[in-house]
Amino acid sequence: MTPEQTEIAKAKTLEIPELYLERYAPLVDDVDKFVASMRTPLAKAFRVNPLRAEVADVQDRMARYGAELTQCQWYSDAFVCEGIDPNATMQSFLGHIYVQELTSMLPPLIARDELTSADLVLDACAAPGSKTTQIAALMRDEGALFANEPNFGRTRSLKGNLARCGIFNATITNYDLLQFPAGLQFDVVFVDAPCSADGTVRKSPSALRNWRPERSLKYMNLQKQLIRKGFELLRPGGALVYSTCSLSPMENEVVVDFLLRNFPATVEWTPLPYFHLTPGLSEWEEHTFRPEIKRAARIWPHHNDTNGFFFAKIRKSE
Repeated sequence: MTPEQTEIAKAKTLEIPELYLERYAPLVDDVDKFVASMRTPLAKAFRVNPLRAEVADVQDRMARYGAELTQCQWYSDAFVCEGIDPNATMQSFLGHIYVQELTSMLPPLIARDELTSADLVLDACAAPGSKTTQIAALMRDEGALFANEPNFGRTRSLKGNLARCGIFNATITNYDLLQFPAGLQFDVVFVDAPCSADGTVRKSPSALRNWRPERSLKYMNLQKQLIRKGFELLRPGGALVYSTCSLSPMENEVVVDFLLRNFPATVEWTPLPYFHLTPGLSEWEEHTFRPEIKRAARIWPHHNDTNGFFFAKIRKSE
């Protein structure tokens, strides 16, 4: 049995905790499809790095390796790859491609218009560099990008990926975001917050092994501090993108609602043609959210054949 066949066999027998389903089944449109998707391993994906390569050249080279590529309609630089491991190619080694989950590509993509003209950008939780290298590419390697990683040990992988992808506009900083100096105001801030990661089951089935609903409360308290600090570092009129790979409203809508109720912030709906986005929740358990929370986006695994994800594009009032 090949490693891929072993992975598929394990996924098909994945035990999903009853409490997990009780928590999320009321939020999805089709529980059976949701469960089936969770038991289907996630295909590898990558995006072409335009600072190093052209899409057509990458397609040609990957075809010679025997890769079966499906180009994403919603992002022409992104591909689902089957037949080979794209990490094991010369294109990955040379920085022509970056192997990255599709949902991870969404936060930079929804701020693409802002990034093309931004002078100062902060990626607040940057390692290993998936979003950072994509942000730099969308900035055309111009302006100044601060890649902040609070864990010093992880800055090594961040530095390596920036170099591999040919990025020169990024500066690595090593602050706890809550202690980040207040002297700069950024045009765009990305807060890809630490989370329970319970939307990543297709990639990491072990995420269910230690899953407990109370973990979301611990993360929520930290996430509120991080989104507040990110918003304080944003210039008036600037855009903050908050994201998690969690399905929990406690880590998503509750956190964004906290910001809206306490700061001059609004949420902007950012459609992605050919990509199914579900609006944020209006209410959950005892919580009734601000109406504009519906402009945030939930990504359910069965809608786009991805992991679960959440993002909100937030504008600071002038």
